[in-house]
Formats: sequence, C-alpha cells, structure tokens
Amino acid sequence: MDTLKWHSHVQLLAGKLCKVTVMMKSLKEVLSPNLIRNIYFTKFHSLLWFGILFLGEAGGELTTRLLRIPKQVIRSMAGLSSRTSCRQLFKELNILTLVSIYLMEVICYKRKHHQFVKLNSNIRVHNMRRKMDIHIQSYNTDLYNRSVINMGTK
Repeated sequence: MDTLKWHSHVQLLAGKLCKVTVMMKSLKEVLSPNLIRNIYFTKFHSLLWFGILFLGEAGGELTTRLLRIPKQVIRSMAGLSSRTSCRQLFKELNILTLVSIYLMEVICYKRKHHQFVKLNSNIRVHNMRRKMDIHIQSYNTDLYNRSVINMGTK
C-alpha cells in the first residue's frame, strides 16, 4: 500500500494523452473536422473520463499538467497557436473542460449516493436559516478535503 502514488498514474495518463494528441495532429491533415472530433471523444476523452473522480485527490502540480493537455488538443484541432485562448473553442466544439468533467462526475456520484447525504436539520437541534442545506463535515486532513464525498457536498 505504501507504493501507491498518484504521481505514477498521472504520468502514465499524461503519456497516453500526449500520444493521442500527436496522432490527432497527424490525422488533422487527412480527415475532416467532424472525424477529428469523433476521434477526440473515442480516444482522448475516454482516457480523461476514466477514474476522473479520484483525480481530484491527486491535487497539486499533477493535475495542472493534465489541465494543459486538453487545451493543446483543442488548439491543434482548430489549427491555432499555443498562445491563443481556447475557452471559446470548448464551447464551439461542445467539449467539456477537464474541470467540468470532474464537477459533473462528482455531482452524478452524489446524486447516485444521495442516501448518505445529511441535512443540517438532522444534525443540529436549533432552528437555523440554513437547516435544509446539506451538512458539510469538517476534517483536518487534506485527503478528506479533496475527497469525492467532501467535494460533492460542497
């Protein structure tokens, strides 16, 4: 259990994503934009989506590296330089950013496991203004603060 590290997983994932990026750049010359978009979803997006719930627990510079790779792919799909903002491109291509994918998966997870949600009215006896809000437990560990359970509650 001591050898399980996020660093090696993120490095492996980044390597796979970079290989798909190179493949898409070379196919961009030959295929139509619609086919390139389909390749994005079948090869690239599926790699990003798998295990995204646990990626939030990695944190730090590891996820920063993964945040950059989808932007590079979007820019290469559109044929833009690396300095161009790609915020509008994500909207035009109807592609979710990595953060949006993570948030959507966290919300879906919490909705699926709603029986574990506690309201403030169940915890506190006082009649409060926010008694129907979801109760957020406080823990001192950074691991819990980045966990799916805590992020979904927030």
